[in-house]
Order: sequence, then structure tokens, then C-alpha cells
Amino acid sequence: MPAKGYAPQPGRAPGMPEVMTAQNFNRRISAEEALILATAGDGSKTNGFRNLLDLYQELHNMGYRCDQPLKEFLVGQEICIN
Repeated sequence: MPAKGYAPQPGRAPGMPEVMTAQNFNRRISAEEALILATAGDGSKTNGFRNLLDLYQELHNMGYRCDQPLKEFLVGQEICIN
């Protein structure tokens, strides 16, 4: 349970407050999300999560920010998408 005095933050689901030093994430994901992680990790959801973090780091280094539509960013980078 959250500590006493924990104030919910707008846009966040109820639960524990964010801790930047957290090493474990206990979140429920849908079957579709689990499949995406497993696919990205060649059958391993853990490796898939790490691969997606690596991918996001590369996109961030290229200038992408999470408030931008991804397709719009990729078109602006002249990266071919279908």
C-alpha cells in the first residue's frame, strides 16, 4: 500500500509513488502488450523490455520526445515507414 500522505498525481493510475531508483515494476499488462514484449525479446519479455528501452534511447538521442506523434517524427527524419 502507498505510504501515508501519498497524494495521487494527475494522469497516474492509483498505486505506489514513482521511485527513480526502483528496479522492479509490478504492473499488469494485457496479453497484447505481453506479446509485443515477447516478440521484441525473441520470446523473452525481459529482453523485449530491455530492447524497447534501447530503442527509445536511440529515438530520444535523435530528438524524439514522448509528447510527439511517433509517425510524424519518423516522417520528419525521412525514415521510411509504411
